Amino acid sequence: MRRIVWLLLAIVLLAACSGEGEKKKVLVSSKGLPSELLLVVDKEVWLSDLQDSINGIVKAQVPGLMQVEDLFRVTRILSKDYAPTHTTFHTKLFIKLDDSLDKPLMGTRRNECAKPQLDLVVAAPSLDELREFLRLNSARIQEILLDAQIEKRVELLRKKYSKKVDDDLKEVLGMSVRAPENMKATKKGERFLWGGTNLLEKDMNLVVYTYDWHGEALVDTCLYVEKRDSVMKHNIPGSNEGQWMQTVRERENNRPLVECTEREMNGRMVMEARGLWEMRNGALGGPFVSISRVDTAARKVIVGEGFVYSPSTDKRDLVRQMEAVLRTLK
Repeated sequence: MRRIVWLLLAIVLLAACSGEGEKKKVLVSSKGLPSELLLVVDKEVWLSDLQDSINGIVKAQVPGLMQVEDLFRVTRILSKDYAPTHTTFHTKLFIKLDDSLDKPLMGTRRNECAKPQLDLVVAAPSLDELREFLRLNSARIQEILLDAQIEKRVELLRKKYSKKVDDDLKEVLGMSVRAPENMKATKKGERFLWGGTNLLEKDMNLVVYTYDWHGEALVDTCLYVEKRDSVMKHNIPGSNEGQWMQTVRERENNRPLVECTEREMNGRMVMEARGLWEMRNGALGGPFVSISRVDTAARKVIVGEGFVYSPSTDKRDLVRQMEAVLRTLK
């Protein structure tokens, strides 16, 4: 199976980075706008009813935002138009028909022509089989592509980051993180650190804290929100009395507007939470994303959260940047 997938990839990537027998070249930095996806699709597929299915995958709504924003900024070309100028895009999705296949296949190649880079290929022997494969694997396709988007940002953070946030986090919690270089303001607390850009627009914020673990399940939305609101109330008050950061809840039944899911990240099982925050008795608010994991040896839960404030702009890329920051937390 693996040999077939690699053979398929070799056929699909029409414009090779180097000829046979040449020495391996030093990879250039991959190109493309933030959240940009190069979609390369066979003409027969695109002119069929599968166009809606494909758009449903790559243009799905970003979860946890107040407004509608697509998962990706999509640039689409037909397979016959794939050229050497496209080879260094950081994230590419190929969808094609191949009647030589016995069944649908999906395969990936990384850093083939640039770094970081992902080529994801989905192929099937017929439109009907491709349709069913896309239906069953849409979530997995999105996850693979999103991870590639975040990897691109992590690569940039490793080169330029806020030394102040990293140094202060080491002092307070003995951890390391790669936050954006313009995140220069910090606030230290008991088992708590906040770092932020302090901007009126496109403001990004990082919070890292820990609390004691007593064996309870990590994926517990009510417990997570209770802990979050307690920490934020104590550490992130507003400018006026009676103001502090809190998690947005439904107005009618007071349930938190938070989605918690378990997933694997960097070889560990973590809880990912997405939701909205607001300043109690204030006008501020926006989306947040957090990662929680258990340190069983120390009997504590480690929480890293990124939240943004940018009332007049789109927030997808800001949140995705903070997701990349959380991936660097060690």
